[in-house]
Amino acid sequence: METLNFMELHNMKKLINTPEGIFEIDLTAEEIAQRQIDEQNAIAEQQARVAKEEAHKQAKSSALAKLKALGLTEEEVKSIL
Repeated sequence: METLNFMELHNMKKLINTPEGIFEIDLTAEEIAQRQIDEQNAIAEQQARVAKEEAHKQAKSSALAKLKALGLTEEEVKSIL
């Protein structure tokens, strides 16, 4: 799983495209702080998404095992899905 590091990717600068040209400007302290917050939020959201997917896989496996334990055949279990 690859983690993006916004501070390294953008080198703490932003590009401004105007009719006069493209300018590279340093980020303000507030912008840097917001990028750090955004990065932490993105990591937390990704971890939550992965955990939810894993829980779903485990629940599905558990349900399939219980159906088989009740005596359903593989074909019957597949037909339910």
